[in-house]
Amino acid sequence: MTLANKRIVIDAAMVRRGGGFTHLVNVLPKLVKEAPNTHFLVLVRGDSVATSLPEAPNLDLEVLPEANFAQRIRFQLEEAARLSRRYQADLYYSVAETAPRGLSCPLIVSFRNPNVFTSLDQNWGLYQSFRLPALRRAAVRTAQRAARVIFVSHDSARWIGDSIQLAPQKRTVIYHGIDPQSWQSISSNSDKEDLGILSVSSIYRYKNFVRLIEAWRHFAEQHADAPPLTIVGDVVDQSHAREMEKARRACGPLAGKVRILGAVPYEEISRYYRRSNIFVFPSYLETFGHPLLEAMISEIPVVAAETEVFKEIANKAAVYCDPFDVTSIASALSRVFEDSTLRKSLTQAGKLRVEQFTWDETARRTLQLLHEVIAQKTSSAMAH
Repeated sequence: MTLANKRIVIDAAMVRRGGGFTHLVNVLPKLVKEAPNTHFLVLVRGDSVATSLPEAPNLDLEVLPEANFAQRIRFQLEEAARLSRRYQADLYYSVAETAPRGLSCPLIVSFRNPNVFTSLDQNWGLYQSFRLPALRRAAVRTAQRAARVIFVSHDSARWIGDSIQLAPQKRTVIYHGIDPQSWQSISSNSDKEDLGILSVSSIYRYKNFVRLIEAWRHFAEQHADAPPLTIVGDVVDQSHAREMEKARRACGPLAGKVRILGAVPYEEISRYYRRSNIFVFPSYLETFGHPLLEAMISEIPVVAAETEVFKEIANKAAVYCDPFDVTSIASALSRVFEDSTLRKSLTQAGKLRVEQFTWDETARRTLQLLHEVIAQKTSSAMAH
């Protein structure tokens, strides 16, 4: 496989937080290292993302100014294709759900945001009620033009692909990964239990934190020695954050044991896992679920929502619960808390399972796909 002397645009202008950011900062350094004779132009918006990316002789960063939703769409519709042509790109790879029209090179796009495609009512406000349908229409048109669409799980490839009637041969699954070296000292820290039961994710309604707090209250009322509940994540949905605080206060005398900490820099997140003894992920709408990997590599037993994608990722390394049933979540917490043998079994299963997910493999599969798409374009051009 060779991408020598090829020029690739990676459009990360829509990346802000969550899985998209985690993927970009971990995979990009490996792409530029493994393909030293390939030149990459990466589009990012704002200095916060740019400063998290590496410097390399075969990497150029185009830092775009901060912009509102309409301005970002205008950039993609009017400017991005011209930029790609000036760069003489051999391939345009958008790591979000949309890409510009009028490209003169093949296109790969990544679909990972479930909110763009779900039919679930998330009780969004006016802005998101306008934005998400617009993004869905743009994503469908982008998928029609793309040579391939990357999904981060087989489950999301199935339900999103089917919902937009995407041809199976256009669907490619490339898992996210995790770097063992950056987490290797986690299990040796002596203050492992300070945070008790941990949940990590950006604050959205579908992350299901209100039910988690209610479930923890039921659990704590049955266990006098119940560990505290700690929730870490940046607030995206202010309305849901207020509901979380209301649920916390409803815990009465136990409210002080529910800690909602807000955003934590990505490079510091490992120490929060290090200081916890159970991880719970009750989200009911995901395309992957990277915190599962973080918990498994941290050697923490996992409680997770019983969804197809979580079972695909965690397999037998979690106790599953009904994310819509507070009693089910509380019962799963009790099972793990009360059973040391189960905790040990989950930890061992997690150590084995997480070995299947590495950023090296993500980068290898991505480079392979870039090569395949460029080669198909070259072969087609020669045939004509």
